[in-house]
Amino acid sequence: MLVRSFCLQLLILLQLFESPCRTQGKSLKYFRNFKTTKGKFRIFGTKKTNIQPLLISTWNYTDANLQAWSVLRQGPRRTRQAVIQGCLACQNPRCGGHFGGGSAPDSEGKLTLEAAIMDGDGLRYGAVAGIEGVRNAILVADAVLRYTKHTLLVGKSATRFGRSMGYKEDYSNVHAEKFLEQWKSNECQPNFWRDVHPSPTENCGPYLPLPQHMHQQPMHPEYPIVQGQHDQLALLALDEEGKFHVASQSTGAQFRIPGRVGDSAVPGAGIYADNEVGGAVASGDGDVLMRHLPAFLAVEALRTGKSPHQAAEWVVQRLLKHNTEFNGAVVVVNRRGVYAAACAGLDEFHFVVSGGKGYLSMARVERIKCLEREVEVVDGGPRGLFRIIPDKQVVPKAGGKRNGDKS
Repeated sequence: MLVRSFCLQLLILLQLFESPCRTQGKSLKYFRNFKTTKGKFRIFGTKKTNIQPLLISTWNYTDANLQAWSVLRQGPRRTRQAVIQGCLACQNPRCGGHFGGGSAPDSEGKLTLEAAIMDGDGLRYGAVAGIEGVRNAILVADAVLRYTKHTLLVGKSATRFGRSMGYKEDYSNVHAEKFLEQWKSNECQPNFWRDVHPSPTENCGPYLPLPQHMHQQPMHPEYPIVQGQHDQLALLALDEEGKFHVASQSTGAQFRIPGRVGDSAVPGAGIYADNEVGGAVASGDGDVLMRHLPAFLAVEALRTGKSPHQAAEWVVQRLLKHNTEFNGAVVVVNRRGVYAAACAGLDEFHFVVSGGKGYLSMARVERIKCLEREVEVVDGGPRGLFRIIPDKQVVPKAGGKRNGDKS
């Protein structure tokens, strides 16, 4: 009995000494998962992400970037609203003539828009193309993602869907007729036809297919990419929780063949994001982008272990391998917020960045020199058509760690 009583007392003493240690350990683990913000507690994961919110947009439309950033900086889980706001902000002349309305009709004078949005969580995607009259195409694309099981709606049916969601037709063609008349007075040059007669380089048509034995060498209908006259805007938003949203909106190439769908609406062509690895946005010749899905390829390159810089250059080199005349660029961001860009066919590519690690300035325009082509241009396409604006300031390279960054 004495032995049993002694053992019982010893067990109780051991429990008393052990309990505070266990309690203290649990408390430290519990409070380690909290972060104070303005007097409030917010639950985080067991590991700190150290991710700084980041907003990137293609070309040099700083107004759109700033408006998107003003939404993103409000806190986590605002990436969707941020990229939508950026697209909405680019529906005025401040984002160039094409976005201002009326200067990018198809060859019949109709104005159509396309837009897409992708959620990096679950890879959900919503898009519209050939939507006529509805200015807020990005909102209709968002409605496709949120309220349907589809991915892409096109044409008049997309317009009707937009109306059913409450978005009115308010996109007029006041200036389109003027641009169409100027184009026709120039013998409809340039256009997107080939292997037809009469010659599409000298006539407006109507066209008929050439006999098989008379097929010509493919002609590439490339437009000079001129600063301030881009027909597409892409945005990428990353918040402090590592969540991505990407979006794109486009008026389409001037005087395109009616019915043409561009890269902005095609998953993986202009935008792509996966919270597990990162996101990417691409811009340039949409018909080439659709054939190679560079945004998707860039994200998958991150998944294999490539850095953002390596992924961006690899994608552009792959495009050039099959399309030596390609003009365009890709911006790649990994899940930690490290970003880089690569381009071809231009002297420089401009994109706008807000936030990110180590930066205080918002809506800073970053410029990169484009890659040299490894082979000669086959189709006689343009090279270096971008009009450079002299920059008096020294701008840091995209990502800051071009040679040593890690995914």
